[in-house]
Amino acid sequence: MTLLLAALVAAMAGVIAAASPAQAATYGPYTAKVNIDARGSMDPNDRTATDWYTAGQGVYIQCQDWGMAAGGSTLWDYTAANWWIPDAYLTTGHSGRVPGVPLCSDLGIDGTPAGVGFSAGPYKASTAIDGRGSMDPDDRVKTDAYLSGANLYVKCQDYGLSAGGSTLWIYTTDGYWVPDAYVTTGTSGMIDGAPRCISIGINGTPSGTGANSGPYPVKFALDGRGSPDPDDRVRVDAYPDGSSLYIRCQDTGVSTGGSTLWDYTTDGYWVPDAYVTTGIDGRISGVPLCSSIGIGGGSGGGSGTQFKIRTNLNGYYEKSLSSGNVWDKYTEGSYVTIMCQAYGEVNYGGSAIWDLTSDGLWIPDYYVVTGSSSMVMTSCDGDSPSGSGNRFLVKETLNGYNGKSLTSTYVLDKYPAGSYVTITCQAYGEFNYGGYAVWDYTSDGLWIADYYVSTGSTDIIMNRCDSDPKPSGGSGNPTVPSNPATGSVPTSEVRDRIVNAAYSQLGTQEWGDNCNPYGNGGVKCGDPWCSMFASWTWQQAGIDVYFPYSGTFETWGKNRGLMTSKSNIEPGDVVIYGTSYYDSDHIGVVVDVDPVTGNITTIEGNYGNKVTMVTNMDPHNPGPVHSYNNIYAVVSPVADANTNWTSGSSLVDESDFGNASDNDICTGVKSASGMQYQLCLEGWVTTPSSTYGAYNNTRYRGRLSVVYDDNSSSPSHGAVQAAVDLYVPGNGWGDGRCVSSLLADGKRRDCYTEWLDVADRGASVLDATVTINGEDQNELRVTGLPMVGYRQETSTYCGPATVKSAAMTMRASSAPSQSSIADQMKTDTYGFTYPGDMASGWNAFVPTGLGYSFYDWYSASTSGTSMELQVERIREHLDNGQPSSTLVQYGYLPWGDPTADTSVRHYMMIYGYSASYNASGTNTNWPVTAFQVWDSASAKTYTITVDDLIYASQTAAGVGGFDVIAPNG
Repeated sequence: MTLLLAALVAAMAGVIAAASPAQAATYGPYTAKVNIDARGSMDPNDRTATDWYTAGQGVYIQCQDWGMAAGGSTLWDYTAANWWIPDAYLTTGHSGRVPGVPLCSDLGIDGTPAGVGFSAGPYKASTAIDGRGSMDPDDRVKTDAYLSGANLYVKCQDYGLSAGGSTLWIYTTDGYWVPDAYVTTGTSGMIDGAPRCISIGINGTPSGTGANSGPYPVKFALDGRGSPDPDDRVRVDAYPDGSSLYIRCQDTGVSTGGSTLWDYTTDGYWVPDAYVTTGIDGRISGVPLCSSIGIGGGSGGGSGTQFKIRTNLNGYYEKSLSSGNVWDKYTEGSYVTIMCQAYGEVNYGGSAIWDLTSDGLWIPDYYVVTGSSSMVMTSCDGDSPSGSGNRFLVKETLNGYNGKSLTSTYVLDKYPAGSYVTITCQAYGEFNYGGYAVWDYTSDGLWIADYYVSTGSTDIIMNRCDSDPKPSGGSGNPTVPSNPATGSVPTSEVRDRIVNAAYSQLGTQEWGDNCNPYGNGGVKCGDPWCSMFASWTWQQAGIDVYFPYSGTFETWGKNRGLMTSKSNIEPGDVVIYGTSYYDSDHIGVVVDVDPVTGNITTIEGNYGNKVTMVTNMDPHNPGPVHSYNNIYAVVSPVADANTNWTSGSSLVDESDFGNASDNDICTGVKSASGMQYQLCLEGWVTTPSSTYGAYNNTRYRGRLSVVYDDNSSSPSHGAVQAAVDLYVPGNGWGDGRCVSSLLADGKRRDCYTEWLDVADRGASVLDATVTINGEDQNELRVTGLPMVGYRQETSTYCGPATVKSAAMTMRASSAPSQSSIADQMKTDTYGFTYPGDMASGWNAFVPTGLGYSFYDWYSASTSGTSMELQVERIREHLDNGQPSSTLVQYGYLPWGDPTADTSVRHYMMIYGYSASYNASGTNTNWPVTAFQVWDSASAKTYTITVDDLIYASQTAAGVGGFDVIAPNG
């Protein structure tokens, strides 16, 4: 076997040496981006050796030239091994020709595709003509390629920059572009029968003119036109659904899609602007008019049209399957130029239409994607159809079954892949492959699964064998929600929508042949679907993407500046596994980022044949927990400024409020969908240097804390995002925008604002909106004044200490001693200050000229709405920057001594509150749940619930009382 292989290689080398010119100087090496097949000419279908160069291999080249488009470029490289390869697959460091590398035509090396078919001439040059590398008179690649009077042969014609008074150009059999005006062809237009070069894959579009604007996504599959005329199709599906294109220039043409504007692409095609998403209804800024740079619309002329073929096809010399042929002349998925159509012998699928290619060969129209089962082009002759039959191609080796079920008895491998089978009728039966239930009955009396038979449809197209109904659903055939309108989701909600969409599909299993519900418009079978799933999650956030290939996400991100690093991943991003665009293996949607380790949690489609969650994965080294060991790209769905979640704090339950000794003002713990959360206004209090100096709250910041614990026996998750906004007088706004994260049971997270210094009087307000599993919760609010607190100088000076604290909290310039205030308020020998005297004395120290109200004594009953109004009175004046006070029995406070003398009464300053928005509130939309107080006896701040405060107050005032010293109005 080894000797035979060596002999074969030696023989091949001999053929190459004999057939190739003497080798020129070489340039390189240049790295192969992917495995590259060797070609015998500048035709991507002219493969002579598979994977001749492997990805990463260094390749030396002799020269470069232009041929048929491959990889988005018409530039080709001629290698040191005497093979042609597409330049797009080499990393040369240049988007065009490499400086210093010669043109192959200058070296006498001709790689002109041999399969183009048409050749006309000879025609004489009317003057000495330079050979050009494109349809640009300044793109000279060979001086005097044709001397005056010399003969040349025409392979095709097309339209480019004006030369000699005409925009028509000739592409010669020598591989040069020459102006048609300098050649005596006997006509001023297209030569009769000459194809448009672009229609046979030869693109001479000038590379140095116009813009390179884009990419712009097409709205649906687009045919490439040879001119701005919808009927001048030269390539069907030049831009498949979901692809993008670049625009060189724009101009007007025949109205299509409600617009006369047309786009001329860098691939040399005209497309209707109405069918391209450019983001504008008119001309694109910076893109020139085609006419201004010499690019005209040209004319379709009978130049042929390119269509895609659905399977490998022989090229026949006559309109009959029994005639001589060129075996597998046209490969599946390639484009072929059809010049005209005619009726002949019945070929496949009962069709008698034959297509004449630009190579002069006939192919069965049944396997050509023309968009019709009838003739769509001019007739080649006047023949009529004859015969009948229903022969179809078998795509995979199939068993022949005795019933319409994969579990019935069968004849193993009855129909080999690539063979043809005669179908007599069709019927519905059990689901087979691809999620379909169509069965074909063969002339052998056996049933085969229609999914692998090339009938051109996924449903029945022939007479029914029986009346069995079409089954609904299918094993494991899930459905998904429809997509919201593009751009309809606010930027602030995009990531949350993506995370929730991904989580909603966790566990969804494929069925049949890679069937899944995430295709473009519904169920898609037959292809890997990880990228379809990622696309679908973004579509749920109003982002118009559909990328069946994961690497396209990278292209999308680069074009929009949305690439990010592995150290800055956020939920909603996608991570792409592999090494590069050309080696993109898989993709996952990020749903959580650990704030301590940076490890990520992803949800991934088609991972283990289902939607799967991967947890605790290091994005720099995914291998230990993932089947792919490298993430090469991270793409964000939007550009948004976010605050990262941090490792979480413990929540403070309301029952612990009184025992909390810190300076935070917190709401009660809220619960929704297994998530517990709490908003806190954190205070920074400086302690005095002396016992009776001022405790001063100098800074504030906001914190939202969350923890997920649904108390279920099985692991589960919850998605949460938060927006936290803090206003501090004199210092403006601070905010935290923590994007949606999917938390597992027991995980805690915090979302912070920055610290803001207290710079002025008035209330600092902290608001937070929380979204849990896609549902907005009631808004939370915490308000706090810039508290200044004093310890009472005697055991009986709670009243004076409270008033002094309140005056300085309102930013009075100064306040007298507590003993002076006691005299002012008539504090008796027992240290008690009556509420009425407390109010009148307080008014003596209210700062004037600042818009503050004076104080009064208010007593409310414990029933009816008056209690609620008393609480609301306190809240309203806190919002206006004024504290209040209440009289309580100290032993009944949560932090008080229950064994204390029940005759002891006590005043406290109320300087903050927490609330939750209630749209249907009776007296307010912000019903208070807790207050923040300064207790001069212990010189500490405490959070106390409204119920606990009322209880301690009514015991002090007597049954039915709730006494408050508060501003009037």
